[in-house]
Amino acid sequence: MQPTIREVLTLPVMATGRPHVIGGREHLDRPVRWVHISDLADLTDLLEGGELVLTTGLPLAGGARQASAYLAMLAEQGVAGLVVELGTHLKTAPDHLGHLADSARLPVAVLNTKIRFIEVTQQVHRLIVADQYDEVEFARTTHEVFTSLNIARASITDIVTRAATTLGAPLVLEDLSRHVLAFCAVDTPTAHLLDQWAERSRLHDSAGTPTSGSTWSAVPVGVGSERWGRLVLPMQAPNASRARMVLERAAQSLQLHRMIQQEREALVVHALGGLLDDLLSGRITDDAEARARASALGLTPSTRYVPLSVRVPRRPDTDALGQGEIDRRLLAAVRQAAAAAGQSAIAAIRREGTVSAIMSCPASDSTDAALGTVCTGLRERLTGHGGADGWVAGTAPAAQSLIAAAQGLTEAEHVADVGLTMPDANRLYRSTDVRLRGLVALLRNDHRVQAFAETELGRLLDHDARTGEDLLALLRTYLDCAGSKTLTARLTGLSRPTLYSRLRTIERILRVSLDSAESRTSLHTALMIVDAR
Repeated sequence: MQPTIREVLTLPVMATGRPHVIGGREHLDRPVRWVHISDLADLTDLLEGGELVLTTGLPLAGGARQASAYLAMLAEQGVAGLVVELGTHLKTAPDHLGHLADSARLPVAVLNTKIRFIEVTQQVHRLIVADQYDEVEFARTTHEVFTSLNIARASITDIVTRAATTLGAPLVLEDLSRHVLAFCAVDTPTAHLLDQWAERSRLHDSAGTPTSGSTWSAVPVGVGSERWGRLVLPMQAPNASRARMVLERAAQSLQLHRMIQQEREALVVHALGGLLDDLLSGRITDDAEARARASALGLTPSTRYVPLSVRVPRRPDTDALGQGEIDRRLLAAVRQAAAAAGQSAIAAIRREGTVSAIMSCPASDSTDAALGTVCTGLRERLTGHGGADGWVAGTAPAAQSLIAAAQGLTEAEHVADVGLTMPDANRLYRSTDVRLRGLVALLRNDHRVQAFAETELGRLLDHDARTGEDLLALLRTYLDCAGSKTLTARLTGLSRPTLYSRLRTIERILRVSLDSAESRTSLHTALMIVDAR
């Protein structure tokens, strides 16, 4: 750091002059940027600020008015302080000089013995140059440290730890929600450092500009609108400029680490998607080749492989960018849930709202148990989060061959598609769960199937639309109750006479008898078709 006026006055060459501070004592810790020797009464435009001016007293010899103007001029130029040598133009310090120095908020010291000003200049400038060299050396070392971390692909924790040890102070990396992503406590107890962190962080939130009374320093991590966190020094930095330098370089390394990770993830996802496409299209026919490629992408070899497909509904108000974000979140959730369950998997986005995966299931594990654990993880990561609520998962029987498991993805994806039309969401479905509804889902786009549904239910749908009644809901409940009027009355809360009257109305509109098992089957199938649209 640059020497202060207080430090300059203690130098041996200054000490021989027996310096005595007569005013501006509270400003003695101002840094000295340079030393300027001058007896000119007006130094306007000759100074840049931060100088320590040395004079033999000539500008102060004209009385209080001249001294006041001289000190005001120095203060306006941003001078750090003034040293007056007595003996040449002033025999003693004028009585008014201390008061004027206090008024101008300018440290003023007098030397009672003559000294060589040139020696003062040399010694102070050596200190300043040495300080500048130290700063340059510190900057060079800091640059090398974080460059080596970048080359070594250091983790987030390693970057934060190295920055903290460089500063000798604790550091915390937090996200935008004030959650701690990484930290290094140095000599601070972890419990003390992280105690009520979110609340304390908000109190000191300044994005690098401390609030009133705050002693914390922080820099944002991320670029522009993509800012994703803050690196926080939760204490007053002994050297603010060095602390700022280290925090900024660490933030750059953290952002570079994130960008590399995202790029790596994108490449891995692309490779996994290519492998699944090759398996499903039949371009890979040798299971040994399939296992080798899958193993190279992180799939643990096993004796059983389980196909899994996870679907979320397509929201009509979601644009392409929003859907892409939902798909990426869905892919991340599937991969994380599999990893958390101790399973390795290859997973990829198959189409909008669909992620398919092949899981490696160890022989010692039950397939049902493994799928159940994965679905529990999906429930935790997807339910109610970011447009992924209402998800369903579909699966097919496990296979010993990776190629056979990939072929089972077609069934798993079909089951997941049907699962979206089922009343229960956020769960796993198998082919035994979808049955007739699965067949309906396969054929729902066939015009003959659609014509059948319209023939069966069209008149009732028209009636409800025209009158505002909801007889279709009553029919659905009646069919779900397998034609039991007693159970239907209990579920709907309708009295027997009212229920019988409305059922007769439905029969009249549809021109069928609800007592006929075949009629109920046809109507139930038509409802499934309507639901699958």
